Amino acid sequence: MRGMHRPLGISTSLLDKKFKPALLAEVAARGITHIELFLAAGISYFDSDEGVAELIAEAERQGITFWSVHAPFGSVDLSNPDEIARREALQAVVRALDVAQMINCKPVVIHAGMSTGEPDEVEHRRRQSIRSINELCKLSSQRGLGLAVEYLPTNVPRIGNTSADIIDLFRVVDGAPGVCMDANHANLGEPLAEAIRALADRIVTVHISDNDGINERHFMPGQGTIDWGEFMSLLDEIGYEGPLMYEASNAGDNILERLDMVVASARKYLGNG
Repeated sequence: MRGMHRPLGISTSLLDKKFKPALLAEVAARGITHIELFLAAGISYFDSDEGVAELIAEAERQGITFWSVHAPFGSVDLSNPDEIARREALQAVVRALDVAQMINCKPVVIHAGMSTGEPDEVEHRRRQSIRSINELCKLSSQRGLGLAVEYLPTNVPRIGNTSADIIDLFRVVDGAPGVCMDANHANLGEPLAEAIRALADRIVTVHISDNDGINERHFMPGQGTIDWGEFMSLLDEIGYEGPLMYEASNAGDNILERLDMVVASARKYLGNG
């Protein structure tokens, strides 16, 4: 069953680091109405308020809605056992909150962090992650924003890579963060149906991409193992009404071809359009 129409969205990670605000015209021309701003090093328009203002103006001209901001991750690790490094990571994510407030979006998507090392370090990292999430919950609430902890892949140890781990994390954090249900990640940790039903009342946004059932791949739907008919039925079941946010980036020889593939994929596999 695919009874609920949802808008089509893309992460700007699909547009790579050459993305400029003028490219939003091509996005809008294809009926893609929502975007997630992916913050990463080397994308200059996030570095200044003036650059973000230019982006806002172009989105308004094109009728595009800012849905979410994806905070930086990887070297920005909210679970870093070194307190100075954790504070630096936290400040990088606070910049994501700044941008989200400027563009008046909904959730700010974060990674809870890594879970590596000896047992004592793993436990310390979890405490550091909880400290970071607590601080971000407070700051996001003060700004009228939402926070979404992303379901992460299992290829390396991470905090929040099963529904049970996310639920355990939420039992001890202050505030009420939501979940970014990443299909490409969740089907590696457990059956998608189990993950979505377990986290149903917390899911505030989704990431759409596929994989080979073994590793995180960011394939277009239909290129991997995920049953997208079941996935869409599950979204109906839990009443998710947000956009179908594509985070697939391995297809297409250029940006425009990739955008066309997103639209074709959404029509074929997600019943969109």
